[in-house]
Amino acid sequence: REYSVTQWPATKSILMKVRLIKTFGATIAIIAGSADGKSKKGKVEDDTKSLSEGLQVLFQGNSPEEIVNLMKECVVGTACDGSKLTSSSFDEIFSGDDLMEVYKVFLFVLKVNYANLMRGQLGISLLAKMKGKL
Repeated sequence: REYSVTQWPATKSILMKVRLIKTFGATIAIIAGSADGKSKKGKVEDDTKSLSEGLQVLFQGNSPEEIVNLMKECVVGTACDGSKLTSSSFDEIFSGDDLMEVYKVFLFVLKVNYANLMRGQLGISLLAKMKGKL
């Protein structure tokens, strides 16, 4: 499938940034773990542990429904193969074997809308680890 994303209007972008930071804020640092560049690369165990700890913190502070709703709000409006995703088509498109694709689309939406925040070692490390785990 081919996805197309356009940047959100300023109001939605600001509101979503606040919600994303509120939801994922502490988790980003934990998941990124060694984003300062001082750790040794290639340690799968460390990456897995960082991701596991980050997800644990994420789920402690947020209900599954809150996380799903936030991800859905970010992804709805994205075009999939030329058709705009809606709340009702979300479940159809990402069902079954395509469920994991929603995480990649979610990260892509964040990258398009917050590219300046995703630059730098922290953002690069987070994206690389999330892509590798999904």
